[in-house]
This record gives sequence, C-alpha cells and structure tokens, in this order.
Amino acid sequence: AVAEVKHCPTTIMSFRSASLILRNAVKSRALPFAIAKQTTRRASLRHAPLGIMTHDSMVRAFSDVTTTADSSLKKTSSDGVVGDPIDFNVASKIEGNESQILTVSLKPGEVLRAESGALMYMTEGVEMETTTGGGLSKGFSRMMTGQNLFISDYTYKGEPGTSGTVCLGTDFPSKILRLNVEEYGGKIICQKGALLCASHTIDIEMEFAKKMTTGFFGGEGFVLQGLTGEGDVFVKAGGTLIRRELEEGEQLRISSGCLVAFSNGVDYDVQMLSGFKNVMFGGEGLFITTLTGPGTVWLQGQPPQRMVSEIARRVPSGGIGLAVPIGGAGGGGDCGGGGESEQ
Repeated sequence: AVAEVKHCPTTIMSFRSASLILRNAVKSRALPFAIAKQTTRRASLRHAPLGIMTHDSMVRAFSDVTTTADSSLKKTSSDGVVGDPIDFNVASKIEGNESQILTVSLKPGEVLRAESGALMYMTEGVEMETTTGGGLSKGFSRMMTGQNLFISDYTYKGEPGTSGTVCLGTDFPSKILRLNVEEYGGKIICQKGALLCASHTIDIEMEFAKKMTTGFFGGEGFVLQGLTGEGDVFVKAGGTLIRRELEEGEQLRISSGCLVAFSNGVDYDVQMLSGFKNVMFGGEGLFITTLTGPGTVWLQGQPPQRMVSEIARRVPSGGIGLAVPIGGAGGGGDCGGGGESEQ
C-alpha cells in the first residue's frame, strides 16, 4: 500500500525504493527483519533483475517469502498433528481467584491440545477433534498418568486476520499454572492428572518412582506425569500455590499429596518420619515425601485428595441418603395436610 501511494504512483519503482519501504517497515516493527531481508534478496534476483520492479512484482516477492516463513513456523506433534505454535503470552488469559478458568485465543492454523471434558465454551469457527493422540497405547499410557484416554485438539477455521476463543475449566476448584517446558530442561514432572492443556507439541509420558517405598508411601503412587517437548503447559493446583527454588543438595520435606510439579533434576523420594508421637498423632502417617535439589518445586495448599478424604470422614456411616417427602407430613401442596390451602 505504501509502495503504491507514496513511492511509485506510476506502478513502477526502483529496487532502492523497495528496499527503503521494507527498511521502514522493520523500524516500525510491522515486519520481521528476516522476512524483509529475504524479500529484498528475492526481489532483486527473481522479480527485478534489472533493478526496476512493478508494484505487482513487489507483492509477489513479499508473498513468496511470507509463505515460506509461515510454513517454516509450523510444528508437527509426535502423532502427526501439524499446526502453528501459539504465543501464549498474548493468546492466553487466566481468570478467577480460588477457582480459575483459562481462555485461549486461536488464530487460523494454531492448535491447542486439552484434556477431554475440560471445555466450558468455544466461539464460532473453532472446531474440536477428539482422538487417542497416537493410538490406544498412547491413550492407555496417559490414563496411567491420571489423564483421560482421549485428548481434544482445538483449531480455528475462520478467515485470516480473525480469531476464535476456547475457554477451559477444571474438574476441581483449582489454580492454573502456566509453565514453559524448555525453560526447565525440556521436562517437567507433575502429579497424576495435573495437566489441563498444552501446546500440541507436548508429550505426556509415564514417570516411574525409582523406589518401591516411594511408590507405596509417597502419596503420588508409582506413576507420575512427565511432560516433554516444545511449548507451554497449563497445570492445575488446589488452594494456595507455592514455588520453591532448591539449591544443589538442598532438601525439602513435604506432606503427601501437596506436590504439584518439579523440574527435571529434582530427586523424588520418601523418608520415614521420626518420633513415635509424630507417627501416631501427627496426621502425616509413617512416611514423608523428600525432594532434593537442584531445581524448582511447585506445591499446593489444598490437595484434592485431602478435601475428598475430609468430606468422606464426615459422612455418616449409613451414607448421606435422600430425603423422601411423605404425604400428610406437611410441606406445601394442595393435597397434603399442613400446607396452605387455596382460597
């Protein structure tokens, strides 16, 4: 548009004018430098060998380069899904306080991979495709880590320049934590069922406890959730969320079930709690989880298992039961005693 109006009203422009337009676009941050450089080179070699080009040839040169750049940005997941990476710095928004939700804005070609059953709403143009994410073996592997057998991929099929929105919620009142896997050594280990959604290039693996005692008494079981690949993940945490940085050899002892995630390099083990009274009356059991640095640890103040156990403890042994109204025992209506009658 600038070339047409300002630099070449007769639709013929010099190569120098084309370079100037691209340089100004880079300065104003409207165009990445790499694309401008490639466009200039391609315009000089292919579209304007004599140093003079028309506006149409300028457009063709720019189109060639942007098409190549767009295709180079696309990423392929381990199960063959091809899509553009999502810039979650701009596209994602976490809302709420104690019980949070996540909204993600999708552009055409972008793919969001989420836990099946987490959807709250999606706007017009967004399509959902539910698969096993690589076959039944992959699905059962995810089930072992606390996820569902199926996963849902969300894509936006609208016109270029427009966007669609996906909103996701949690199955338990939770905080939502965003983490970039590459910033933590390419792998993050989470509690079972922690993942809410992620980039489509993130893989879920089974992370096994190294010792038998850790699996039996660590509070998280033998199988944890290993998240690997390129991109961001969103995980769930109950109650107040705490982040701790551990130095080399530094130990952090936590109550069973309070673990949300830890970075690659942190050692996960259990130790026997010392003191007879601590074991019998402390409420933490015989073992306590030990995390040894270096690395980052995320903890939750209200583990879902703890709340469920507390609710179950307060339910009478006969169960909650259902209240069944008995006719004649009061309670309204025009055919039972004790209620108000119509005049």
